[in-house]
Amino acid sequence: MDSSQNQKKIRLIALAFACVLLLLVYGPLARWFETADRFLFDQFAGRIPTAVLSDAYIISIDKPRASTTELLQAYGEIIEVLKRGGVSRIVLANPPEVAESESLPAWVRNLSSEDTRVYVPLRHRFEPYASRAGFVEFKSDEDGVLRRTEFWQLTEGVRKPALPLAIAFHRDDAPSNARMSSLDDAVYLSRYAELPRLPPEEVLGLSFNSRQLYGSTVFLDHEPALVDALGQLPSGQYVTTSEATAALLAEIEQNKTLLAPSWVVSIQWLAPVLLSIVAVLFIPDRGRGDIVLLTLGTIVVLLILEAIAVYLVRVRLDLGRPIVIFAGVSLLCFWLIGNPRRATADAFRKGSDFLAAGRLEPAFAEFRRCPPSETLAAVMYKLSLAFEQQAKPERAEAVLQWMKKTHGSISTERKKGAASEGMPDRLGRYLIERRIGRGAMGAVYLAKDPRINRPVAVKAIPIEEEFEDEELKEARLRFYREAESAGRLTHPNIITVFDAGEDKGQAYIAMEYVPGIPLKDFTDPVKLLAPKRALELAALTAEGLDYAHNQGVIHRDIKPANLLYDPKQGALKISDFGVARMTDNNRTKTGIVLGTPMYMSPEQLGAENLTGLSDLFSLGVTLYELLTGEVPFKASNIAVLMTKITTEEAAPIAHRRAGIPANVDTVLAKAMAKRPEDRFSCGAEMAIALRNCARVS
Repeated sequence: MDSSQNQKKIRLIALAFACVLLLLVYGPLARWFETADRFLFDQFAGRIPTAVLSDAYIISIDKPRASTTELLQAYGEIIEVLKRGGVSRIVLANPPEVAESESLPAWVRNLSSEDTRVYVPLRHRFEPYASRAGFVEFKSDEDGVLRRTEFWQLTEGVRKPALPLAIAFHRDDAPSNARMSSLDDAVYLSRYAELPRLPPEEVLGLSFNSRQLYGSTVFLDHEPALVDALGQLPSGQYVTTSEATAALLAEIEQNKTLLAPSWVVSIQWLAPVLLSIVAVLFIPDRGRGDIVLLTLGTIVVLLILEAIAVYLVRVRLDLGRPIVIFAGVSLLCFWLIGNPRRATADAFRKGSDFLAAGRLEPAFAEFRRCPPSETLAAVMYKLSLAFEQQAKPERAEAVLQWMKKTHGSISTERKKGAASEGMPDRLGRYLIERRIGRGAMGAVYLAKDPRINRPVAVKAIPIEEEFEDEELKEARLRFYREAESAGRLTHPNIITVFDAGEDKGQAYIAMEYVPGIPLKDFTDPVKLLAPKRALELAALTAEGLDYAHNQGVIHRDIKPANLLYDPKQGALKISDFGVARMTDNNRTKTGIVLGTPMYMSPEQLGAENLTGLSDLFSLGVTLYELLTGEVPFKASNIAVLMTKITTEEAAPIAHRRAGIPANVDTVLAKAMAKRPEDRFSCGAEMAIALRNCARVS
């Protein structure tokens, strides 16, 4: 399945999940998911600037075992003192209940006056004698927090105001605000600016100057703070009925009421639907990193919108559940997409295995799952050649068309004067551009495959000049065997071989062109790589060698000059598998092959049978040089050098340079062990050890 089909699949799954989540969050499981809305509201409302009710006090009669008669007597005495002091408003938010069968005390008949207005709850026995009455209804949510109340109630076809609203409207300078006129709007509590409390004993004392309360508002109740708390506000404060009434009255009089108008409900229903559409449309075709950024960005924007609504517009806008839905869809897409690097690596590995086994169609399917890259383009080019060899030109053309669509075309211009430099104009179908290096077996040219206008590296060997007669026949056979062995390798850390042939007396190998710097350039003591980077590049080399060894191919000439490094991409490629030979379990092969003596293993110098462990020894020598700027074994002649490589141990390097971890000497000693069986068992094991070193460097 290619990436576009995979995105469609993920998008369909995300759409189905979003629909189910919408039904659950706003359906049967709504009460559970309301917690998200409440949590966000509490965080914002609990920190909202407090509306302060100026020149107001609370007097609480603390007589828990007092009878109704005793409470009414205390109420009457305190109200008399307050009226003498010229109190402007007395609020009885929760006065004692008086049964219909009981007679009211005499003071109730003179409860209110022009100078001192008294406010009581609706349907209380005091209502006929009070200045105004309003309903008092504060109900806690399931979690015990007081959040929602109302300004109006419809009673017997008549709209009745809440007690705080009735008090505010009875002022001569009553606020005129259309926000408080709707019967459908809900009102929300936030914070309470604590009012000073006056002990009733002090108010009734002979030394109390009641005139200090002149023009003030006094809340009179028999509910001591905390002890008789009605509930908890979003701010975390526990309030009594009088305190909740005072908080709401302050917000009304200062026009800071927090409302939930009817139009907000429409937005709250529309928001999750729109967010679900956004999540389904824009998330499945993105990588994991982009999903995280998009999700966090959207959540931050939604939180800012809710904060603006609460703090500036004074509107409760619940976006908790929409955030949960959006985050849920994002999390699902994040999981479905999986680790892109791991998925790409798995697809590339499977495609390489299919290609090596000659199963070209499955290989094509797996490679299409990988994102565009130079390595992928090289392998797909190799795949098109394999289709041609199987007499399937239409499939080869399909591969080339896919490459053009995903990778585009890369053109280069042939430099003038190439003929004067002794370069051929063409080798096979490849147009030679310029020489880019010399290998152990000949020159390497940058060329262009005119069929797809793609650059390739062509390694040319003047085979007819070097060999004659029977030697030429054997050399030609060996050349094609080496090209075949290299052509079997398909790995991100190995340069891919496409084609091999002969033209104009030269044998050539066409391979992937990789712009890079040979690690030989970083062995100069003044140009050394950082130890952590050198260890990581060695680990990549070990992984590439592990793959080659599993395919039965030994490189035999691992050294810094044969490792190409692209600093921009952080990529590494092993080059020059031209001296490799296919290992053959049915026949013994001996003899020193082409290579550089200072990087050779003891068994390679001794003309013994070689295994992939010889390459690991050479890699150890290479890493030693990358870390220190010099090889571990040096001598003035080959004989002394061979003796040192086979008998002496390399000098430790952990303290020779800052940044080299202490355990690197252990890894190098194991890699450069004299006996193959004492080294790492495979390249993969060595790569793990190298990365463990890099973590502590």
